[in-house]
Amino acid sequence: MADDRRITNVEAFERYVAKFRSNTEAARRFLLDEGLDTGTDDLGVLNRWVYRIRSLRNKWARLSKGQKSSSDGTKKAFSDFQQETFFIPDGTDHDRDRRSASIEPTVAGSSDDGNDVQEEESTSKITPLDELSPRHTKRRTDALFSLLKEEAEEQKITTTQLLGFLLHRENYIHDRAVAAIGLKLFHKETITREISLDEGLYMLSTYKLGRTGYSSLRQELKSRVELPPHYRLMQHKDTIMPKIGSLDPLPGVSISVKESVQLHFRRLIQQLGLQPGKYTMTVKEGLDGSGRHSVYDQKGNVQTHNMIVWMWVALEVYKDVPVVNADPSLPSTSTSANGRDKIWNEPSPSSPDAARPILLVLGKEDKDLLHKIVPPVDAEMKELQSSGVKLFDAEREFYLMLEFHRTMNDGKMQKLLLGRGGAFCILCAYSDEDAVQEDNIKEGFEIGNVDIEALHALYDDLAVDGEVQCNRGDYSERVGLTQSPISTLAIQTFPILHALLRGLDYCLKIVYKLKAGVTAWIQNSKQKERVDVAKRKVQEYIKTKTGMTVDKPDPVGAGGTTTTGNIARNLLFDPAKRQVLVECVPEKSRKDGRFTPSMHQILAHSAALIDANDSTGLGVFSEEPLEHNKKNLRKYRELGKKNFSECQSFRCFDKAVD
Repeated sequence: MADDRRITNVEAFERYVAKFRSNTEAARRFLLDEGLDTGTDDLGVLNRWVYRIRSLRNKWARLSKGQKSSSDGTKKAFSDFQQETFFIPDGTDHDRDRRSASIEPTVAGSSDDGNDVQEEESTSKITPLDELSPRHTKRRTDALFSLLKEEAEEQKITTTQLLGFLLHRENYIHDRAVAAIGLKLFHKETITREISLDEGLYMLSTYKLGRTGYSSLRQELKSRVELPPHYRLMQHKDTIMPKIGSLDPLPGVSISVKESVQLHFRRLIQQLGLQPGKYTMTVKEGLDGSGRHSVYDQKGNVQTHNMIVWMWVALEVYKDVPVVNADPSLPSTSTSANGRDKIWNEPSPSSPDAARPILLVLGKEDKDLLHKIVPPVDAEMKELQSSGVKLFDAEREFYLMLEFHRTMNDGKMQKLLLGRGGAFCILCAYSDEDAVQEDNIKEGFEIGNVDIEALHALYDDLAVDGEVQCNRGDYSERVGLTQSPISTLAIQTFPILHALLRGLDYCLKIVYKLKAGVTAWIQNSKQKERVDVAKRKVQEYIKTKTGMTVDKPDPVGAGGTTTTGNIARNLLFDPAKRQVLVECVPEKSRKDGRFTPSMHQILAHSAALIDANDSTGLGVFSEEPLEHNKKNLRKYRELGKKNFSECQSFRCFDKAVD
């Protein structure tokens, strides 16, 4: 190693390394002043020198501290270290560079061959790191750890990120799982085997697990993932779920709308990291009857197959922002409907999991029961809509305004709530005869001719001893009003899901008649037989071409037909499947016909409703969450304990809240 230069001072070597890392030319001038010339700019080699000099510094510090002791061996080791010489390669021999990168200090005056032999013997005597005690392991890796910290600071990342990237780079080819862990560390992602309480509650609810089933699953997965114990999930559930109260004397249970909304918005604050301010939440809500429930003969059970369920879904959350007015006569800033930013929207507004229950009561959906349960909830919603909700989270004040949209009702419930049992359309004042008049169709059908306040005033004018007198030809005056309106909140749209189903029924009915050669809307007995034959042929043709069974009784015996929302969407919105329906129609035209209420609502009012909804579709207002949860409630009752009705109601409601 004749071309190598020697530095016999540890501090001078360290100064050389620092200069070389920061500025190559400055380092060359520094070395020339010292009478040295490295002849290399290889930063990779230099980094390995830095690692080595850290080790030497730590050794120097330990030996300097040990010099004060009375041990002759320690004093001799320190003396030997002071006489060590450090080689700097000239960069012309790459093999020598690699060897020098891991050089061991050699005693001045020793030969190169002797140094190589000593290095090999020293390496062979090194104990593997994983066999050392924690103390010795830490001592041996101190220098490497210092180097990693210094490199991380220079790269402006944390030491953990640097280690994660190295772990990813080392294992990317051979062990992708380990490499993925390293990449998560590099991107500051949390790596944990423990499932959070929220995730545990989601599993418990989604997979319908009881305490025993969940505990067994927890033990089975213990080696792979750590699930929180069941009692902790129940404690956490009590903190995030509203309190369920009885509807006594009615056989049912309910939840405060205000408390339910507050808990939901507080969860959004935590998940989205919202800052204090004024917010607005749009909500769709509605109630509907659910039938075909089993009746159990335990003492105290209510003998009814029906129940009414009321639910709400949070659709969007806006944050109010100041708006600068162009008109100088107005205040400098104001908050309006346009002065707000959308910060959250429900990704699945038609999912049953997005629905939150308000009320569940056993009984049939009739005006007597609705008069008892609707007014108190309506009064609370109107108060929330006018005054809003003030809540605190971690001593931070939030103010939430609410906009309720009563859209999750079917046509029957809408007529009961509005008292318009004889109405053709609940959105306008036109009769079935007016709806087919060509002049009216050209002019269009205005929405809003009948609002909720006007209906209450009309009932007060027409009612005699609490009853509305219905006479032939008075539709223009009575607009279908047959009883006292129950709701105090406006209903501003038609039932989206049921309109789709009734629209398909309307199309199928026309296809059956045209297939049978019947052009009259109302047919006699002979025509009905021909229509029934044509109906079976159309059903068989659709089944053969698309695999879908339409307009047949539900085979599981739960009532209704096989024409579900998914069937209707597939058959009407898929061009290929819709063409199958068209192929069933012969090339004839019907001479007589009429519009059903659902078809009138779709054709006459859809455009106006879509325009009022910022030119977006109406699917977000669908009543599907409520319809689907009625099936879930039926399942909860059948699979749960068969005890008296109030306990069943509490348990079903508790499941619905989950």
